[in-house]
Amino acid sequence: MKQVVILGQKGNLATSLLKQYPNARIVNKRDFLEWMKNPRRLSEFFSEIAISPKDVDLFNCAGITNAKADAEEINEANFQLPIFLSEQSSILDYRLITFGTVMEQLPKYAMSNSYLESKLLFYNQFQLNESWSNSNLHIQMHTLYGGRRIQPHMFLGQIYKSLIHQESFKMSGGEQIREYHHLEDVAEAIKLIAETQQCGVKDISVGSPEKLKDIAKAIFGHFNATQLLHLSSDRMNEHDNRDFVFKKSIEIKDMQFRPTIENIIRWLEELGVKHVRGN
Repeated sequence: MKQVVILGQKGNLATSLLKQYPNARIVNKRDFLEWMKNPRRLSEFFSEIAISPKDVDLFNCAGITNAKADAEEINEANFQLPIFLSEQSSILDYRLITFGTVMEQLPKYAMSNSYLESKLLFYNQFQLNESWSNSNLHIQMHTLYGGRRIQPHMFLGQIYKSLIHQESFKMSGGEQIREYHHLEDVAEAIKLIAETQQCGVKDISVGSPEKLKDIAKAIFGHFNATQLLHLSSDRMNEHDNRDFVFKKSIEIKDMQFRPTIENIIRWLEELGVKHVRGN
């Protein structure tokens, strides 16, 4: 059994992975940014924990998902950091597990914002470098929900804000399709894939997407707040995904993920969203 090291201790993904790997060693942001400034610090880290790098699976859970964040910070977190860790994996011989998005498979849409573009840039480099793709693992994920923190810039985060503050929620026609996966299901799937010692690119797909408008209608309907939802006829990004359904990943063929809409609603209830009375 390899020793697991997790970067990015505050994020929802890292928190969920810790449930799968309770004995994992955690590296905070200050320390892994110091590695980038002085690579010798990374080698010293392995000496300090008295573990040979070849016996380590290093999970890079650090990253920025907000496309409106500072462009340089996005580039550092989503491109420069995994590039550095990949380069060092070739030198020190640990296995690196990085996380991307299935939208990397839809490059025209992935160029639509700085977050997706940063993920696509790393994915392209990973694919081009055989030593990385033959030794490391890059896992592409769909949209996640669950956990104790909700991301205010995400679709569900904006719905949450609307429901909590009883504000109007305006969106496009919502014809886009997405798979939404609970963090705990994804963490279990990641462990399942990682422990097969596979390398290269793997995606975690179930093959059951939902239209965004259907998710929104179900949520606002459940909380008796349909008056807050405003679907428009605004044109969506022409390269967004309206019809491509990802096939269920063979590695998780025996896993049953939580049904999407009912569990998103349950999660929002756990976060404190209440039914609106009198409408």
